[in-house]
Amino acid sequence: MVHSGFNNDLFRLVVEEISGKEGVDVASVLVNAEETTDEEIATKTDLKLNIVRRILYKLHDNHLASYRRIRDTNTGWFLYYWRIDPKKAQALVNRKKRMVLGLLEQRLDHETSNDLYACVNRDSSPVPFEEAMNLSFRCPTCNEQLEYVDNSKAISFLKKRVEELKADLNATSTS
Repeated sequence: MVHSGFNNDLFRLVVEEISGKEGVDVASVLVNAEETTDEEIATKTDLKLNIVRRILYKLHDNHLASYRRIRDTNTGWFLYYWRIDPKKAQALVNRKKRMVLGLLEQRLDHETSNDLYACVNRDSSPVPFEEAMNLSFRCPTCNEQLEYVDNSKAISFLKKRVEELKADLNATSTS
């Protein structure tokens, strides 16, 4: 795949994650053509037409591929002419990173705004102080003592990951 203005490796990885190795074959045909039909892609890739269509719809659902539809005046059937925008791979990756960032920020907020307690005998998720108090500081499973969890390392790790993701998103955002 040769196309100016985008990260080829990133594009290949994103397409492969969405639609597998066959998806990379389909995307390669699309990148090297302004637009083409699903039948032409099937011929060039030796893939069955229904597989090509499934891949195209996956790429479309992820905003990497688009199409224009015209009615064939001879048959009355619709023809779909597909195109792909490799630069949108970065936008897709950034959307996923923003989702992960949101989850990390929620977890960081939970870790920093709560005193957490966990069972001394079990590898269970720590509970906030209020919940531990409601449990009389006893594990609901084994009745052992719930002890304070020093989560400073977790907080430090989460802060670092949040900062790294924010920096990465700032560096790769195209808006």
